Amino acid sequence: MRTALIQGSGGVGSALAQTVIDSRMYDQVILAARGQWQLQDVDGVTRSVPLDLTSDESIDRAAKTVMSWCDRLHLVVTTAGLLTDLSRGIAPEKKLSELSRASFHQVMDLNCIGPFLWLKALYPVLKHREPIVIATLSARVGSIGDNRLGGWHSYRASKAAQNMLTRNLALELGRTNPQAVVVGLHPGTVDTELSKPFQKAVSPDHLFTPTQAANYLWSVIQTLTPAESGAVLDWNHAVVVPLGQRPRASGVDTECGGARG
Repeated sequence: MRTALIQGSGGVGSALAQTVIDSRMYDQVILAARGQWQLQDVDGVTRSVPLDLTSDESIDRAAKTVMSWCDRLHLVVTTAGLLTDLSRGIAPEKKLSELSRASFHQVMDLNCIGPFLWLKALYPVLKHREPIVIATLSARVGSIGDNRLGGWHSYRASKAAQNMLTRNLALELGRTNPQAVVVGLHPGTVDTELSKPFQKAVSPDHLFTPTQAANYLWSVIQTLTPAESGAVLDWNHAVVVPLGQRPRASGVDTECGGARG
């Protein structure tokens, strides 16, 4: 039985889950999130489980539930992301003096720590020898080599850390499963709550609806190869500049990715 697991009920998460359901490529599609799903089920393949990525107890309960429903996963996507939450005093820092321990920890927790503790909890159904794709939503601003503006300290750092853990997991799974693919995916700038404060600087043709972003990402997921495992790829299947390299092309790309999950 082929099983897909999508985390996150935000704009990108819901749209991607619907795309996966509509593809009819999986016998069951498991949806995990704190929020409510508003999806159209197809042939009764969906199941849902509550999940709070900032709670170890919630992660443990959700993982046990998932593992009671399947003995292996074939597609796992996390879409959680935190950039701005003014109610908690969280906003992209323009300079180092604006960095605080509390906001830094919350951004890192949701963008990096939570998703990979979720994957850790699911490890028994990830480590097998059948084809599997594991993807987390990353962002181009997490690239050290492509950073030309500075600022956004917490968000950039959390995404850079996420990219490193992506590479580590790709190497680990690849040792026992040459068909495993672990990637970070940059969806571009998506018209969600996460990006709303920054959309004015984005040209209309580069501001995607959640459905557009989901379709682009689904196209990338379907054409991934094991040779790409460990990379961060954008919505157009181009490699995001890795750590330590400077891009040759001129211009600045400050696109953010992800959706609060």
